[in-house]
Amino acid sequence: MEADIEQILFTREQIAERVKELAAQVMGVYREKDLTVVVALNGAFVFAADLVRNLVEHVEIVFVRARSYGDGMSPQHEVTVEICDDVEWDGRHVLLVEDIVDTGNTMQRLMAELLARGAASVRACAFLDRPTRREVEVDVAFVGFRLEGPEFVVGYGLDLAGHYRNLPYVGTLRRELRGG
Repeated sequence: MEADIEQILFTREQIAERVKELAAQVMGVYREKDLTVVVALNGAFVFAADLVRNLVEHVEIVFVRARSYGDGMSPQHEVTVEICDDVEWDGRHVLLVEDIVDTGNTMQRLMAELLARGAASVRACAFLDRPTRREVEVDVAFVGFRLEGPEFVVGYGLDLAGHYRNLPYVGTLRRELRGG
């Protein structure tokens, strides 16, 4: 599997340090507030686990499903969202955790849905942010790392058709594996 990686962009150590910094930023905003961390599955689960372990306040964790990539390498315009109906969202302060924000379509849809269900506030936290691919305006309040180029990345929860999520770093796939 590691032979499939062309270049490592963010090492395990860089990621761990940045996640600690993000947790401190989040606590600066949410100190003394009840916080609900909403994790967008599947990709954000690794990042979210590390992030919440670094939060010093009590948090509740809720999982949602959002799909925009299917099994391919390009985001689709169709966003599928599944939010559990057994949570009472009224008045909650929500930190929406996502693995990567590209077009912004998924994040915008999730934020709007949580606000429509009564959340008092919703802020976005993304492990990776690629603002050069935005199709819709979305405010990402907490960003781990920014990507400027078009490269398709895997590892640390990010995948290609379900593979590579377990890599402890973020890297690009070899050219022949990414179709270009």
